[in-house]
Amino acid sequence: MLERLLALLGISRQRDEWLSDDDLKPYGEEGQTSKSSPQRAALVFCRGVICVERREDLAEALHNGQIIIVDLRNVDKGEGQSALDFICGVAYAMRGVVMRIAPAVFLATPDRNLVELWEEEKGVAHNHE
Repeated sequence: MLERLLALLGISRQRDEWLSDDDLKPYGEEGQTSKSSPQRAALVFCRGVICVERREDLAEALHNGQIIIVDLRNVDKGEGQSALDFICGVAYAMRGVVMRIAPAVFLATPDRNLVELWEEEKGVAHNHE
């Protein structure tokens, strides 16, 4: 699932057969009109130098309860580190978490309970009988 999300965001490569046209449609595009007001996005994706320029806006998104993905590839290392340090400070103050999900790509949440990390322990063989 994370691989599909990263591929849709253009962060990683994915086999084309995993993506369907339905994956690329905006939510609610089935021809139905919504009479309710538009909702705020649950996820903010920021790519490139704009992440450095709008780090205060990213911090505000965290304060509003949104999850952010920051893609700092192709950003000067010093500027990118400064922006990441700022975002980490905001997330920490909110009891959130920042984790690297790909080289120079980070996911930040305002609450550590919004993300579960499931990973295989290195060097441990699991035997399910």
